[in-house]
Amino acid sequence: MYLLNNYYNLANSKKILIVDDDLTLHHLLCRFLTYNGYITEAAPDCGIAKQKLREFQPNLIISDINLPDDTGLNLCEEIRQNDVMIMILSSMTDNNYILEAFARGADDYITKPFDLQILKARIEALFRRGSSNSGYSNQHKSILLDNFTIDFYRREVILNERIIPLTALEFDLLYFLANNPNRVWDRAELISAIWDNEDYAGDDRKVDIHIGRIRKKIGVDNGDCIKTVWGRGYMFELSSSNAVKLAN
Repeated sequence: MYLLNNYYNLANSKKILIVDDDLTLHHLLCRFLTYNGYITEAAPDCGIAKQKLREFQPNLIISDINLPDDTGLNLCEEIRQNDVMIMILSSMTDNNYILEAFARGADDYITKPFDLQILKARIEALFRRGSSNSGYSNQHKSILLDNFTIDFYRREVILNERIIPLTALEFDLLYFLANNPNRVWDRAELISAIWDNEDYAGDDRKVDIHIGRIRKKIGVDNGDCIKTVWGRGYMFELSSSNAVKLAN
C-alpha cells in the first residue's frame, strides 16, 4: 500500500526545472523542493534548459537572469508560448529588470537573497492559480465571441481558426475578464484573483503590462473588448454587437 500511494503521489507531483549556473543553489533548491513533494531537475544554461523543457516537460521553470550562454529574460520570452509557468530568481533588484521580466512572459519575480519558505509560498500560489484559477466567480465554460473562442478546458484562444499563443498568466487574465464581463475590476482585484498572492499588494504595473500584451496578441478589434476605465481599472465589455455565448 505504501508503494502504491508513493507512486500515486509521485505521478501527481508538479515538475520544476531550475535554470542557474550556481551548482550550490541547484543542490539547495532541488533538496528543498523534493522534500516538499516536487519533482525537480536542473540546467546550468539556456541551451540545456531548452532540451530539458522538451524532455522533462516541467510545470514551472525557475530561472536566473545571468546565464553563461544567454539571459533568463531571452529564455523566458522564447518559451512563454508553452504552457509552462516561469519564475525569475535573480539578484537584479532594479525595477526595470523586474518590469522587463514580466513584459517578456514571467509569472513571478523573486530577488536574491531569498527565504526558502517565501519561495515555497510563491510556488504554491502559482500552482493554485494555474490549477484552480481561484477567484473566478462564474462556472468555468468556453466563451465564444464573434471570431474568437476562449476554450477554458483546452486553455486555448482561437482567433480566425488560428491558436493565439498566450502564456498561462495571460490566458487566466483574459478568461477571468471575459468570464466576468461588463464589470470594472481594479488592479488590486485582478492581482488577488489571478496572482492569488498577497505579496503583490500595491505592485499593479504588471497588470497593465499583461493587458497590453493580450490586446496586442488578439488584435485591435478583439482587444478593444478590454476597456480601460481610467482611474478605476479594466472591464471586458460585451454588447449586442459582440454577444457572447457560453458553452459547457
